Amino acid sequence: MDGKNATLLALLVVLGGLAYWIFGDSFRRPEVKVFVTMRPKIPARGIDVEHPPEDRVVFGLGTELRLTDVQVVPVAALQTNQLAPPVWHVVSDSNSVPTSTFAYGERIRGMRPRNAGTKAEPLAPSTEYRITVRAGSQTGRYDFKTRGEAEAAP
Repeated sequence: MDGKNATLLALLVVLGGLAYWIFGDSFRRPEVKVFVTMRPKIPARGIDVEHPPEDRVVFGLGTELRLTDVQVVPVAALQTNQLAPPVWHVVSDSNSVPTSTFAYGERIRGMRPRNAGTKAEPLAPSTEYRITVRAGSQTGRYDFKTRGEAEAAP
């Protein structure tokens, strides 16, 4: 290889590196954005002041996605065991319906519990949880904390 070809090859490598540095975000898989809101469940007969309603935890994604896997795990359990059992885990066998919001423990169209016959466990008050959402090759995580009994909305 003569000096001219070596110079052109080096210039090509430098320009390729510069293009990757500038447009590097284009090569990353987009991350699923997850946000959480907590709304009180209002019983049909109104609110009982002595026993405030528990919260309904609603997850939003910002855009409609065909979910393939959703699981909620207590963060404390993850700190001691990366394979901690989830309190709620649903999967899609083939083709879930695009969705942008869903509530904890409620049915998501096109998805089923990971283990047949299981239901979502009740969320403990004042406890931190992590939701992991997968939509094909995209993944998103979000840590949220349930409100304590004293913090619950009247």
